[in-house]
Amino acid sequence: MTAVEFGCLSPRRAHSRAEALASLSAQLEELVARLSPDVAAVETPFAGRYPHAALALAEVRGALLAVLGRWGGEVVELAPAKVKSAIVGHGRAEKHQVAFVVRHALGLREAPPADAADALALALCHLRSSLP
Repeated sequence: MTAVEFGCLSPRRAHSRAEALASLSAQLEELVARLSPDVAAVETPFAGRYPHAALALAEVRGALLAVLGRWGGEVVELAPAKVKSAIVGHGRAEKHQVAFVVRHALGLREAPPADAADALALALCHLRSSLP
């Protein structure tokens, strides 16, 4: 198995939160249009220790789910613990452990950035669970 493309979406510098969310949405729209995926795997929300960060994450997740809703393809939501368990072997794995396994599973020369590794782990988990 190999990764065709991976990376992280980053909002452009913006004057407001709304502009940053619009930037992320536009990037995802371009990505979906260019790659024409069959399915999108998304992490389910989780409650962290920091309410402000959880709110920001919820805003980003909502903006991106709206793009995926307009796209109209299949959207699969997976719990972070399920993904970690499927990839590393236990649901409390740390980010560097996920990145290590993803790197080796996909034959990458170096570990991907943490957020990209999480996204690749989501894709691997869905792929493995959907195969007969």
